[in-house]
Amino acid sequence: MIPLLPFLLACTIARADTVDVLVRGGTVYDGSGGAARVTDIGIRGDRIVFIGDAATARLKAGRVIDATGLIVAPGFIDPHTHSMEGVDRYNDQSRRNIPALMQGVTTVTDGPDGRGPWDVARIQGETEKKGLGTNTFALVGFGTVRSKVMGASSAPATKAQIDSMRALVDKAMREGAFGVGGGLFYAPQSYATTEEVIAVVSAAKPYGGVYDSHHRDESSYTIGLMNSVREAIRIGRESGLITNIGHVKALGVDVWGYADSVLRLMREERATGHLVVADQYPWTASGTALSAALLPRWAQAGGRDSLLARIADPPTRTKMLAQMRENLRRRGGDSTLLLIDGGASATPYIGKTLKDVSAAKGTPAVETALELIRTGIDMGVASFNMTEADIETFMKDPFVMTSSDGSGGHPRLYGTYPRKIRRYVLDKPVITMQRMVQASSQQVAEVYGITGRGALKTGYFADVIVFDPKTIREMATYLEPAKLSVGMRWVFVNGRAAVAEGEATGVMAGRGLRKR
Repeated sequence: MIPLLPFLLACTIARADTVDVLVRGGTVYDGSGGAARVTDIGIRGDRIVFIGDAATARLKAGRVIDATGLIVAPGFIDPHTHSMEGVDRYNDQSRRNIPALMQGVTTVTDGPDGRGPWDVARIQGETEKKGLGTNTFALVGFGTVRSKVMGASSAPATKAQIDSMRALVDKAMREGAFGVGGGLFYAPQSYATTEEVIAVVSAAKPYGGVYDSHHRDESSYTIGLMNSVREAIRIGRESGLITNIGHVKALGVDVWGYADSVLRLMREERATGHLVVADQYPWTASGTALSAALLPRWAQAGGRDSLLARIADPPTRTKMLAQMRENLRRRGGDSTLLLIDGGASATPYIGKTLKDVSAAKGTPAVETALELIRTGIDMGVASFNMTEADIETFMKDPFVMTSSDGSGGHPRLYGTYPRKIRRYVLDKPVITMQRMVQASSQQVAEVYGITGRGALKTGYFADVIVFDPKTIREMATYLEPAKLSVGMRWVFVNGRAAVAEGEATGVMAGRGLRKR
């Protein structure tokens, strides 16, 4: 019989110079923001176990990938996307999350805009067991807990209701949520006062984490962009959480040119010791629902039945249409709203502007929109209401990360990260490649407290991407939003190849992450 200890030592020594995968000769950006270097990366199991000169180390490998002329980086982490929202209801193909993988995204959030789960352990456990193409991490949703406790009510929360919401936030944080997501722009979250939000969100303080905010007003709808950013900062500060301004933007004609002012507020707050960051997608069109873009929030209180009753009441309808006209003006007019998504009944309108549809129907734009909403055709819209100057100003800030806000019908779901690399790093450029990689990987991991990911370091999980800077680009457009990006050659998720030689493998190696 072989003595056990010498046998185990011999196995350890034999494995130390052997890796499953060797990515050789690539231009490596490690996620730190530092300059690139040409080096080799070795993967064994689900970990990075070697970084250096494989030839000098006489490293043996089961598979060797020649990355000469290619870029090697940590898998991107998307902190604001809807690609896995409601993941527990997804089929196998949707859970593979191939549109994200083909962009080099290996980890995504579950449920921004206040829509994340409160039952985190169940969601993460069940979906990991079924299989995930990308890692997921959860933010408990302020909107989710408010709707669970109060439904679609516009009434102020009572103390008992606040206590119930706090209990749900506490449960989610204990089960591994990485913070709280808010979407105060959307009904019924928009009915909550700042004080109510703070009272609920502060239940997360003992656990730490992020308050991620689709804040109340990115334009001039209610309290205005600047006051809305101030509110989001205050909520994070008084809740004891990092504040993240989700998909930061200056949306609409009334606030174009305000990017510097928003960044100034963030800098001033950081100077007090409270960390304030933002994430951003590189598109001039935002994406939302037709109702969210145009309807006043008071009209949506109580849910769809209440909305229909208001539409049917002539004086209320007149008031509603007047405010919808003003909201349309803020967005730049009817030619800036492209109808991009919806059910079967929406098919005749997809790819047309609101101006096109209203002209065909012979009714004014807002009346056309209201009729579509009334009949249940509440389509997704791409709203062209941002300027390149503001996008670039935000992008250059060292505290603005990358995100996609990916949602159906908008090309950002399929093309955000390659677009940012191609358009704003390689073709213009606005930022460097090292900054692009950092803003999309290590910085996100550090802000959200995602350990062991977001960087190329020995001992870290092997979420590794290899892409060709000559060919990487988005193929998705506003009229063809579901086209996969190209140029991503290899994508490893926890050490397994989810993309190999530019093709998705179908491997589901993702995990449901929980904050420790």
